[in-house]
Amino acid sequence: MPDRAAHFKREALPDPLSYFEGLGVRLIGRGPWRSTLCPFHDDHHPSLRVNVDSGAFRCMACGAKGGDVLDFHRQQYALGFKEAAQALGAWR
Repeated sequence: MPDRAAHFKREALPDPLSYFEGLGVRLIGRGPWRSTLCPFHDDHHPSLRVNVDSGAFRCMACGAKGGDVLDFHRQQYALGFKEAAQALGAWR
């Protein structure tokens, strides 16, 4: 089995702010932590907090969480690590 670290290039992950804006996510607020509707449950009031510097996210309602845009992409599209990294251009 190939070494994951030999193929995954964290520095090639997209900038978090650009990533979320590219998905059409409307981020509310200023500063590093911003709010938006959570795509992981039927959300009517912005309960997902997103860090635009690191890509970390946490939903205050359903508990969805992750540390970067790769985690978000994996959960949003039900992908494995390699598939999500490839989709984001971080797998070589």
